Amino acid sequence: MRETVVVSFSTDERDADHVASALKTLAARARNMPGCVSYAATTVEDDPSEFHIRQKWDNATSWTEYLNSEAHFDFQIAVFGMLSDLTISKQAPLRSRRTLCLALAS
Repeated sequence: MRETVVVSFSTDERDADHVASALKTLAARARNMPGCVSYAATTVEDDPSEFHIRQKWDNATSWTEYLNSEAHFDFQIAVFGMLSDLTISKQAPLRSRRTLCLALAS
């Protein structure tokens, strides 16, 4: 089953360019890893110190291998002590549409 993971974090304005550069490098390396379906890293236009990563992996094993990869370790070293407000969440895969819906309340 595919794993979709969303990561959000921020940094001080003075570190934003460095973190953005490190994140670009990580994204490029992650996209070439086995099992990577997609990997998008973004920042917020009016707040370039806020970052988001949306990544999709073939399965939990692929995602775990990414977490233990040299690329991820290099990113952690590059931004050590610079990140705050870190959140990581897995998104449940979409289920197929059901033909019958029942009202719970009206």
